[in-house]
Amino acid sequence: MGDERRPGDWQHRSHREANTIVRDPSAKKWYQETFWIIFFLVVFWPVGLVLMWRGDWPLPVKCVVTAVLAFIVFMVWGMYQAVLLAS
Repeated sequence: MGDERRPGDWQHRSHREANTIVRDPSAKKWYQETFWIIFFLVVFWPVGLVLMWRGDWPLPVKCVVTAVLAFIVFMVWGMYQAVLLAS
């Protein structure tokens, strides 16, 4: 008996082989990836802001992106108010 290896017998394979198919526990989740954070900042900015602030981006970048988005929202709101008053 001993260390007899048969094709398809997963119980007798070494632990090293089995560990290669397990994902890295320190790998980022999809919503922590920079691509998806930027995607949501452009497509649906409230979700993008939350993901950005929960992520591991540097604080100055978070502040600048938040300020730029706040400025854009303020400008869009101001233009909307101007159109409402003009009509």
